[in-house]
Amino acid sequence: MEGEVKGGTVWTATQSTFVQTFLANLVADGSKTSSGFKRVHLNACAKALNEHFKISRTHEQISNHLKTLKKKYIRINQLRSKSGAIWDEENFIIRYDHEMYTSHFKDESGKERNKGDDEYINKPLPYYGNLATIFGDSVATGQFAKTSSEPLAVDGEDDTQKDEMNVGTPSSSTLDKDDTAASGNRPSKRAKKDDNGADPLVQAFDHGTQTLASAIRDAASKKALPPGLFEAVDSLPGFELEQKAKYYSYLLNHPNVAHGFVDAPLLYKLSMVTEFINANM
Repeated sequence: MEGEVKGGTVWTATQSTFVQTFLANLVADGSKTSSGFKRVHLNACAKALNEHFKISRTHEQISNHLKTLKKKYIRINQLRSKSGAIWDEENFIIRYDHEMYTSHFKDESGKERNKGDDEYINKPLPYYGNLATIFGDSVATGQFAKTSSEPLAVDGEDDTQKDEMNVGTPSSSTLDKDDTAASGNRPSKRAKKDDNGADPLVQAFDHGTQTLASAIRDAASKKALPPGLFEAVDSLPGFELEQKAKYYSYLLNHPNVAHGFVDAPLLYKLSMVTEFINANM
């Protein structure tokens, strides 16, 4: 999708892609309401856009650009649903054969028509995935938005964390035994074993060892690079290859920062990279 002029505002393809990606990730994150994007979302998009491209856009200009994008999305769907059209789902291409293509742009008398449709037919539409996420129904929601902020989810507490929280905390069976001992009747050594013949002290030691091993593995994993790091950097919109390459090299030498970067939402990613570039390039 090339640069355009709409209502006096010039949008380059890169700027438009930035807006699309930002809003598509808001949809995937569940921030969009049934009535559309709230003003706070449009303001956030404008702020990120302005900081990245050093321009001055308002939420109203973002809203107007959305209207233009929606018209494109509707027209694309109309063209791909025509009888005889083939929709390439993988590459987002509306394929018309020669006869269908010719008749679409010229009537029987040879007069030209539908000139504006040329940008949509027999050409890849790489932005369609974002538009489907932004404007489509539930079938499209979140499907194409994950290139810039994977994953947008909150993990539940895992077993390792639960184990670490329980270190040094006696179990209910141990408390029962302590209460019995406190009554004045010291249990015999044989009584210290549970019904299965296991020594609670040995069990506690084993549990502590396992928890320590888990903690060591967790610490070691933090020193390793997170999966999907390259894709997370490479898919960011609006940055030059040299800029992304330099920030990627920085992350390779700072695994802790890399982990935080991969887990961060798109807005935070863009802010982190922009701040790094301004300070180092």
